[in-house]
Amino acid sequence: MLVLALDTATPASTAALVEVTADGLVGVAERRTVDPRAHGEKLAPEIEGALAEAGVRPGDLGAIVAGLGPGPYTGLRVGLATAASMGQALGIPTYGVCSLDGLGRAAGPGRVLIATDARRREVYFATYLDGVRVLGPDVARPADVAAGIVRAGTATTSRARNRRATEAAALAESEILEAATALAGADAARVAAALARAEADNLIGQATARDDGVDVTGREPVVRESNVHGLVDRAAGEGVLKYGEIFGVPVEEHLLYPPGAALVALAADRIRAAAPSDLLTPLYLRRPDAVEPAGRKPVLT
Repeated sequence: MLVLALDTATPASTAALVEVTADGLVGVAERRTVDPRAHGEKLAPEIEGALAEAGVRPGDLGAIVAGLGPGPYTGLRVGLATAASMGQALGIPTYGVCSLDGLGRAAGPGRVLIATDARRREVYFATYLDGVRVLGPDVARPADVAAGIVRAGTATTSRARNRRATEAAALAESEILEAATALAGADAARVAAALARAEADNLIGQATARDDGVDVTGREPVVRESNVHGLVDRAAGEGVLKYGEIFGVPVEEHLLYPPGAALVALAADRIRAAAPSDLLTPLYLRRPDAVEPAGRKPVLT
């Protein structure tokens, strides 16, 4: 089956044709233009060019796969609207995949950070282990990505492991408050409360244990370095290339934008099973800048 892949979640607009067989994929053609302001102008000619290169017509397509982002609103909606309208006109199914997942799959084995430019000095990012996403997608400043990875890596059993320390801290606080209230009244109790909280923090802090840089107590981790060295082996995506000095890990400079074949690979099982079309819902990770007015303002005094 011949499948068209579209992605406009990054500064690049991509149109690719991939043949999906019973046991694999074969790349047929791919066109890409890197221009963050020209998705609307470039995508249709790219589709036309890819079809012409392969010597096929739109009616030969069996399915369409679209990158859902995350990405800027204006560019992302171009690819999704194009995929949805073509699928409806041709009567073929459309499937959505996370655009970062396409890069993560193409990056191959190991621990990989994928980051694309989110503008406003931020990146959209996710982490992968052997091509499978383990964190994200999310949006953050490049310097905050390392802390986000550490927080997400906090063991789910950490609170159980340190339950005794937490209970001891709570008991200590309660006992100090009761004693202070009995001896000197409520005013002194408020003063003692601050001491009790300090004692609680000390007891919990004594139970703090760290494993490979991950805080297993369930408390907020402290990350002194902004780079992700030691948390991932390498990174890919144009966001990583842009902020490479901050991330501090090797960058796969040949892998900056989601490859069409990788996007199709992520949807291959659904394509082979002839699954119903997905609702192509974009991954917008930011709240809209425009907000509905709270109320009407009077114009007459």
